[in-house]
Amino acid sequence: MKENKYTISEAARLLSVENHVLRYWEEELELKIPRNELGHRYYREEEIQLLHCIKELKNKGFQLKAVKEVLPDLEQKS
Repeated sequence: MKENKYTISEAARLLSVENHVLRYWEEELELKIPRNELGHRYYREEEIQLLHCIKELKNKGFQLKAVKEVLPDLEQKS
């Protein structure tokens, strides 16, 4: 079965956020987002799921510093 890979624009659309938000979260939370041979980010279902959890925490009022502390638990779930 072929693994879905989404561009940053597609991922942002799926998550209802702007592209720059995904870049910011990647940098601030030190996320390991895979890149293709040209260096472009791509997002698999597991990254989409993780980013969805991050977005939910942000919507509940968590600051990125707090999200970073629980990130290992989130990564295990996704």
